Amino acid sequence: MLRTVVFLAMLGLTCAAVARGFLPAKPRELAHKEGCYIQEIGDVVPFGTVLTGPQCVRITCGRMIDYASCGLIMTDDPKCYVTKGDYSKQYPDCCPEIECENDNYV
Repeated sequence: MLRTVVFLAMLGLTCAAVARGFLPAKPRELAHKEGCYIQEIGDVVPFGTVLTGPQCVRITCGRMIDYASCGLIMTDDPKCYVTKGDYSKQYPDCCPEIECENDNYV
């Protein structure tokens, strides 16, 4: 029972960090483009576009801009550890995970 409670608590902590913001003002030279100005790339993308970046983040262009990144994860189980993120992969596959040693009870 305690393992289940700890697992559910850890699962709750693994949720992504999500932020939502108003659309930033477009620079004058990009004002003619329809969509969201994404400061990280210095360009405007069409509404409905979903971008993933090398910083392990997802940016969604809609009525507002949604940013999602890896949430904080941790474990106090001595048989488990938090992996390093793999930034060669796209979000959310680049996020760190909890891995545990398997008990081989028959």
